[in-house]
Amino acid sequence: MTIAQFQKIFVISLPLRTDHRDAVSLAAALTGLQFEFVDGVTEVSQRALPPGGEQLGLNSGALGNWRAHMNVAQMVVKEGISSALVLEDDVDWDLRIKSQMQDFAKASRLLVQPLRGTADAYLDPTHPQPSADQQPSSFPVGEDDPTVEPTTSPYGDLDRWDLFWIGHCGSRFPDANNTNVPIGRAVVGNDVTVPEPQHIRMQFGDRQLVDQYPAHTRVVSRARSGTCTVGYGVSQNGARRLLYELGVHNLTSTTDLMLRTLCDGVDGRRLLTCLSVQPQLFQHHRAVGSKASYSDISEHEEEYNPQAFTRNVRWSTRLNFEKLINNETDYLDLYKDGEPALDFGFR
Repeated sequence: MTIAQFQKIFVISLPLRTDHRDAVSLAAALTGLQFEFVDGVTEVSQRALPPGGEQLGLNSGALGNWRAHMNVAQMVVKEGISSALVLEDDVDWDLRIKSQMQDFAKASRLLVQPLRGTADAYLDPTHPQPSADQQPSSFPVGEDDPTVEPTTSPYGDLDRWDLFWIGHCGSRFPDANNTNVPIGRAVVGNDVTVPEPQHIRMQFGDRQLVDQYPAHTRVVSRARSGTCTVGYGVSQNGARRLLYELGVHNLTSTTDLMLRTLCDGVDGRRLLTCLSVQPQLFQHHRAVGSKASYSDISEHEEEYNPQAFTRNVRWSTRLNFEKLINNETDYLDLYKDGEPALDFGFR
């Protein structure tokens, strides 16, 4: 098992992006992670598209991204893998990712496991659906866990969750207007791996995290309005659902926006049990150089990026390569407490 008990870690990567493969291989080795590359896809036959796909007009990058994620889901299903973490190859994470994932596991159990001594009573009073006048409750993550001890996964038993959207470009909290999911929140307080509010960039999310919670707070909730497939955990049942909904049933948009419909339970998709975390645990790394090299899925301007960065990740593994290789421990932190925010632009 790897990184707090995912059975496998897969990294989707085009073989021609040797720069991405070099960097993610080094990052994983330096933080004690083991993974398997899954080749990205550059050509998709129109005949192989699910219903609706031929009418979308998606570019080759978006279609290749969709097919690569379906190939991972297919592998998880075919090989009977109990759970997997799926990452894209421009990903970065904090040097303390293992302890962060342990905190995420404690948080997720509070939201998906029933209370001890029961089979169907939950800590969240809005489970399974909130009424219109209910407000979200916050549950502190600590040593006292009142829920049933899981036996098949530290994140909660595998039959209780489908997808953990923990690497994204923005996510939101559900509220009582989203009456199809519980709205409780598990709160990791005093988390020194979280930047102060002036440094946090929500991108496609909103400001609830920075406006409603103290500095150094990370919050886990049901996923809502997620964007980007930087990284997600999937159970065997979740992979089957992904493969059916996105690979067989119909193709309606880009991969991340289809995941959103599943986690939000909209546009005719049956609702998955998805959790998300703010700020995210996995994020795109932006290297020095032309912004056009950022992605093989969508176009970026040719403008030059003069400073490498990873949003919302304090001790970036990639930014600390040299220190890690030289066994130095004075790690680079772009988001030091008390310092003004750096402006890296939207992308």
